[in-house]
Amino acid sequence: MIYAISGVIIGIVMGLTGAGGALVAIPLFIQFLGMGLKEASVYSLIAVVMASLINFVTQRKLTDYKVSGFVLIFSAIGSYISVPMKKIMPEIGVAALLSSIALYALWSLWFSKTTQAQNHSTKPHHVLSVMIGLILGSLTTLTGLGGGVLMMPVFMKFYKFDQAKAVATSLFVVAFSSLLSLLIQSREGFQIIIDVNLFYLSLGILASALLLKKLMSSLPNNYVLLTRKIVFSFVVLLALLKIF
Repeated sequence: MIYAISGVIIGIVMGLTGAGGALVAIPLFIQFLGMGLKEASVYSLIAVVMASLINFVTQRKLTDYKVSGFVLIFSAIGSYISVPMKKIMPEIGVAALLSSIALYALWSLWFSKTTQAQNHSTKPHHVLSVMIGLILGSLTTLTGLGGGVLMMPVFMKFYKFDQAKAVATSLFVVAFSSLLSLLIQSREGFQIIIDVNLFYLSLGILASALLLKKLMSSLPNNYVLLTRKIVFSFVVLLALLKIF
């Protein structure tokens, strides 16, 4: 039952914000399933992959695939080179990274001018995209975050996407960067148990994604924007309280 409830919560957060799925999953897995922080950070990626893929399908028309593909290639490299670091990194280091990224994303969401809609997109230099991909892959592997908390402010600040496009593109990038990280960690010796509970998790995510799509289509854009900010802020604060 806890897996289904977790799926609903994670699906709602990912669908609204394009981020925050792992910030929900990690505290839930620690609290109710008795996992350690490192173990929860691995399993959270399974939840993030499911949630981001399902929500991406409902928002796919707004996705920028060219930018996503370039970032994903280098996120795979970042994931691969950071696996040895995760094996020796203490949990307090993981917690510090999680907190720093979450607080940066929270600040960007509320105080950066990039949260305002832009009417055009720009194409940053490829060197910047390489750096973003490497950082994304490394942080995804080290912390269990899908990367949405990083990608959302990046897409809005450097690529000048409006929030709806940033959410959709973030969901696509997060889904496949998390999947790549999960596969790389599994290959390098991190054991992942696949059982019926993951089926309940996916059902919860699917139900919330379908419900969310219907609700968002009936709300004015300014209400959707404010709801995204409030939900993401609430998730970050709860996650920080649980992690520490």
